[in-house]
Amino acid sequence: MPRGSTKKHSKQAGTLGSEALTHSERKALGYGTVKERLGKETVKDYDACALTLTSAKDAVVTPEGVVYDRGAILECLVSQKLEYERKLRAYERALEGEARDAEDRANKKRKIEIEAFHAANHHGGATTTTTGEGEGAGSRKSVGDGPAGKDYAGAASSHSIDFNAKRIAEMPTFWQIDGGVDDGLKHAVKKPEKETKCPTTMKKLRMKDLVAVKWTKVRAGESGKHMCPITFKTFTNATSIVVLKPTGDALSEEGYKTVVEGEGAYNGTPIRPNKDVIRLQKGGTGFAGSGTQVESKVEFEMGVGGTGALRGQNRGAQSKFGLRFT
Repeated sequence: MPRGSTKKHSKQAGTLGSEALTHSERKALGYGTVKERLGKETVKDYDACALTLTSAKDAVVTPEGVVYDRGAILECLVSQKLEYERKLRAYERALEGEARDAEDRANKKRKIEIEAFHAANHHGGATTTTTGEGEGAGSRKSVGDGPAGKDYAGAASSHSIDFNAKRIAEMPTFWQIDGGVDDGLKHAVKKPEKETKCPTTMKKLRMKDLVAVKWTKVRAGESGKHMCPITFKTFTNATSIVVLKPTGDALSEEGYKTVVEGEGAYNGTPIRPNKDVIRLQKGGTGFAGSGTQVESKVEFEMGVGGTGALRGQNRGAQSKFGLRFT
């Protein structure tokens, strides 16, 4: 059989079998992405606080449409302020430590330079010695003044002095230890962020950015808790709700588009569509992600439960006619 033919190649398909998996076989093994719609119990109520996940007694909404209980979000923002102050003190201590380290390194570097200068000008240089001959006992005489071989105490030539100076100048700085740490090996000290953030969207949030929500209670005898003051329809978790920033009234999207958007005002208060309308987020919880997430999915590369190991991997001979589990 010629090399590279289709039949020859099919017999060398690999450890999963002699033939490729069909779409139905891959689906049976659980390959691919499995999607599941989140149940009702996993979806946060429209009036629930994103921190406590319970109905907000004093509901406020952020500019991004996240509902919080005023007490819970206030406590969260205050804790962020306290954490910032703690990090700021640690940051200032780190700066002081870096300043001290820089000063110590400068002093040690200066000391090393002085020692190197002293060694370059005195080590191996000309010295004086005491002699008892010549001009009288006890007189001092420069080394090298006498004849060669007399009163000579080391290499006093200019060549030796220049050699020592060059060697010190070219000495690797690795061995000139100054007791400090290379700045490249240190983690950069960053100043902490002062702004408080929304714990759900992680965007900048201040207390003055919060808008108090005014709910309209349902009429007597009707089910539910709140309703739209324009359409009189009861709010559910599936209802698209908007909050008017100037007044704080919660309306349904349908009521807003029917009346307020056309008139440009609500109860005599001007409403700007681009700045004064906040759409509440729905569908998620503080743990499952907020926004409109109502579906969960998971990907399997080798099938559910690792069933790929059942086909040809340590299970005897390869399959010749589709799936066969023994």
